[in-house]
Amino acid sequence: MRTSELVLIVFTIVFSAFLGYQSLEFNYFSNQGFGPGFVPLNFALVTLSLGVLIFLKFGKGRAQVDGDTFQVKEHLKAAIPPIFAVMLLIVAIYLMHFGSVIAPLFVVMMVISKTLLEHSLIRAFVMNLITLGAIFAIFNLWLGIPVT
Repeated sequence: MRTSELVLIVFTIVFSAFLGYQSLEFNYFSNQGFGPGFVPLNFALVTLSLGVLIFLKFGKGRAQVDGDTFQVKEHLKAAIPPIFAVMLLIVAIYLMHFGSVIAPLFVVMMVISKTLLEHSLIRAFVMNLITLGAIFAIFNLWLGIPVT
């Protein structure tokens, strides 16, 4: 299993635990049957269970393959880019709370275009400007959904 997959599994476990915790605010049952907390809590529990099982299976298989030579430094070094990407998305989503969706989305798209796709700064700027222009035109002008 690659390090990026391992990081994804860990973040899935954390997300499902957070979702399960947040779903406790809703009633599990109501007078008519299942309540609004039924689906999110069950989804969180199943996702958390599967994530933990996959994580444990990875650790067990890894220990059998190369004994105690689990190279933590290499995995941590390889885990930095996906962790950075997740943190960038979390920050961008948080900044969208302050009113602007387009500006944080543009920054995220620029970082992805520059780092992952290895575009030049000018190419990344022009391509992302065209893409956001199309998004703005579709949502704001065509569908009438205000996008700032």
